[in-house]
Amino acid sequence: MKLILDTDVNVNYIQTLCMIFFPGAKFAQDEVVTDETPVVTVTTHNEEDKIFAYAKIQVGEQSASAEFTQPIKDGDEKRAGKIAVGKAVFKAGESFFGYTPAWGILTGIRPAKIARQLYESLGGSEFHVKKALRHEYFLNPKKAALLNAVTVNEQRIIQSLTPNSCSLYISIPFCPTRCAYCSFVSYATKKLQALIPDYLARLLNDIDMVFDIIREKGLKLSTVYIGGGTPTTLTAGQLGMIFDKIAEHIDPKKLDEFTCEAGRPDTITEEKVRLMVDAGVTRMSINPQTLNDEVLLRIGRCHTSEDFFKAYDIARSSGIQYINTDLIAGLPGDSYRSFSKSVDTILKMRPDNLTIHTFCIKKSADFAAGSGLDNYAISGGEAQKSVDYSQVKAKLAGYLPYYIYRQKNTVGNLENVGFSLPGAEGIYNVLIMEELQHIFAVGAGSVTKLVSRPAAKIERYFMPKYPFEYLKMTEEEIRTQYIEKIYHFFDTYRDF
Repeated sequence: MKLILDTDVNVNYIQTLCMIFFPGAKFAQDEVVTDETPVVTVTTHNEEDKIFAYAKIQVGEQSASAEFTQPIKDGDEKRAGKIAVGKAVFKAGESFFGYTPAWGILTGIRPAKIARQLYESLGGSEFHVKKALRHEYFLNPKKAALLNAVTVNEQRIIQSLTPNSCSLYISIPFCPTRCAYCSFVSYATKKLQALIPDYLARLLNDIDMVFDIIREKGLKLSTVYIGGGTPTTLTAGQLGMIFDKIAEHIDPKKLDEFTCEAGRPDTITEEKVRLMVDAGVTRMSINPQTLNDEVLLRIGRCHTSEDFFKAYDIARSSGIQYINTDLIAGLPGDSYRSFSKSVDTILKMRPDNLTIHTFCIKKSADFAAGSGLDNYAISGGEAQKSVDYSQVKAKLAGYLPYYIYRQKNTVGNLENVGFSLPGAEGIYNVLIMEELQHIFAVGAGSVTKLVSRPAAKIERYFMPKYPFEYLKMTEEEIRTQYIEKIYHFFDTYRDF
């Protein structure tokens, strides 16, 4: 795809708008234009207290264009320019394809943040928020209602936060096998799994350093999330080392939430789950992704639906407080009929949480090579029907949508939504989406996010992406490149 731009609006934003209509598009400055190359032209200019935007989409001899004028409110030219460009591109794409994207011009990962800001600016009126989502951002009524419901439900969790609370994320980037759609830093080979003992030694040391900061700064740890990868790839003894380290610093039973992912049913044993319960874990995730065994085999999940049922029974009989299950709509080979059966079966099991993801291919996923992303129907096809079905059925079963996020290159430009039974919401899920609290993170590929107040400036500190890079770092390097930067943040933003 080739972009021709004469505007101050951020080019990444314009690229993301284009990907609504051209999934998987690549943007090379030296693109050679052929009859099959999409060309998008965007221009803007000021007209007194307004910004005028023009957008044109052309592929060969076929083209469509649109214009939009956006008033500049409160002197915010940047926001007015984005809205004007967004609406112009949206209208041009709508005309070109004869298709109206359900999410309008909302392109970010965290749409609920936009809705929450609208609540604050519009006096908390649900009517006016939904109206703004529909008329200012072009959401269709169904998505506006969903986003409003998520915002209302997550607000209850946000209001319960104490000003000095924080969370801890612990990364275990190892899996028994790599799923074909996976983009996470996770490993399955014997050579890389041989790193686990050394990895744990470094991890436990880093957990000590983070707890030193939490204590020194007078913060209260509210949630702990052990994620991956698949943490239950570790042996029971290795998991126990992490649980024991946490218990050295706090009483886990005083946490608001303690989560341990166990996403792969083939890694779950009675011993591991019993260990979690004894350690104070309150929430675990068991993720079938689909209950279609043929699809599971195709996507590289070395377990069956029966393995999931057995793992779920182990967890439920253990007395663990909350269980989450994940499903993915639109997986290659999974039809609407097949997916709807998975949804119905899971809902009958009554997990406390149900997260419905939409299939998304990332560059580093095995599916990415020759995936045919450009051939996906931009409307989502069967994936759209599957997502709609899951949301209706979850609501009828008494589940509430409480967190949401969206990704690039998702089939049909669709969303990922977390549902829960009332009172069983995953607190950490809301915190990571809304970025309202300090989240300390340790382990390869982890990202610490610190949030200043009242300006809510967010600083991110990245650990090395791969386990072998993480292990190459000396303790002094971690202290100078990571720990000291965190202390500098607190020195800079004393009112945190």
